[in-house]
Amino acid sequence: MTDLLTVASDLEGTITAGETWRGMRDYLVENGYDRQYRRFFLRQIPRLILFRMGRVNVPAFKERWILGLLHLFKGFDETQMAAMAEFVAMQTLWPTRREAVVAELKAHQTNGRSVVIVTGLFEPILARLAQELGVEALGTPLLFENGRFTGQTAAPFNVGPRKVERLRPYLANGRLAAAYGDTVRDIPMLELADDPVAVYPDERLRETAQKRGWRILE
Repeated sequence: MTDLLTVASDLEGTITAGETWRGMRDYLVENGYDRQYRRFFLRQIPRLILFRMGRVNVPAFKERWILGLLHLFKGFDETQMAAMAEFVAMQTLWPTRREAVVAELKAHQTNGRSVVIVTGLFEPILARLAQELGVEALGTPLLFENGRFTGQTAAPFNVGPRKVERLRPYLANGRLAAAYGDTVRDIPMLELADDPVAVYPDERLRETAQKRGWRILE
């Protein structure tokens, strides 16, 4: 158990307003894989219609979408995946960072606290952003075999209660100094914090934050 209080933060929707799937799509289109993306998109149209009608589970739809998109990179070697990660991180996610959140995380570091990002984001992309922020990071690892990406993750999507499990080695007396999140699935992590912060929260997280007196940042 650590004696140092840690600050934990989600990434997409919290530290950045950017969307990973859009960056992955743009990378495919700009690097000659537009046909593969179009085929993928056409296969998703029936579920996309149901999604827009509000008739599917939103988190499940989004997870299935980005995992399907990830599969289009099957066969990429580590150098190619690193190039994709650089593109998504620096062309899509970093330019749309939420400066107020970044400033608070840097202030925590200045005050001697460690900061860790815990997110469902794929680790090659996350590693590039963590480097830019100068923090530790826990994401969803990808599976490589013989130097090639298999199209699959190496572990379950790092969201919801799984975030809490991954954070346990960073807790001091079972607590975080602060935590930042944007959706209802971040509530288990926020409950661990002395200073829970809801960042541009979805409806359910907003309701919870208001009832419990958590800070709302937007």
